[in-house]
Amino acid sequence: MVSLDGALGRYAAALAAVPARAARAMADGLNEGGDVERTAVRRALRAQTGVKRYGAVVERTSARRASPGHLEYAIDGKGKGMPIREFPVRAAVRAPVTAQPWGVSHTFARSFKTSAKGLLRARRGASRFPIRALYGPAIPKEIVRDQSAAEFEANAAGRVEGAVLKRLGRLLPRGFRIGCRKVKRVPPASAKACARQAPGIFPVRPSEN
Repeated sequence: MVSLDGALGRYAAALAAVPARAARAMADGLNEGGDVERTAVRRALRAQTGVKRYGAVVERTSARRASPGHLEYAIDGKGKGMPIREFPVRAAVRAPVTAQPWGVSHTFARSFKTSAKGLLRARRGASRFPIRALYGPAIPKEIVRDQSAAEFEANAAGRVEGAVLKRLGRLLPRGFRIGCRKVKRVPPASAKACARQAPGIFPVRPSEN
């Protein structure tokens, strides 16, 4: 989850004259940066789980977007395990099913491919019935660990703050700028570097115009 907290409080005083517009700018920036991070997390999930289709990850992730009254953006995973057909799979009638969830080859015990519809199933025990469907990784479990979690921790805050600073900067009175000292504008790509320099609101000196 990406959310705005006290880190942006240092801008409040200079933006107090336009509170409604400032809240909207923060929400829009949070959504802009959050959407970029959502795409990055989805790509990480595809690589992490080994699923063939990027769309399979998109279908199982969603965003709760920010608003002026609720400055929080969340990326959620939903659904149960993905059907095993979403992964590289090898199966034949009267032969066990081998698939590669998480990019690792795995043969399912007592599994088979049905002759009528080509379904991939496995028996629950030694007897013929009952049988069960085969599933791979579940996005709600995967989104909080490994590559997707590392991507979020490494990049979410910088992407969001860069987008928020850009939008808040448009609201400042003439003669002020938002960003880092000695830098007129802070593009999203330099948000991490800016964060290390304690970004804030500064008067623009004549030499900086």
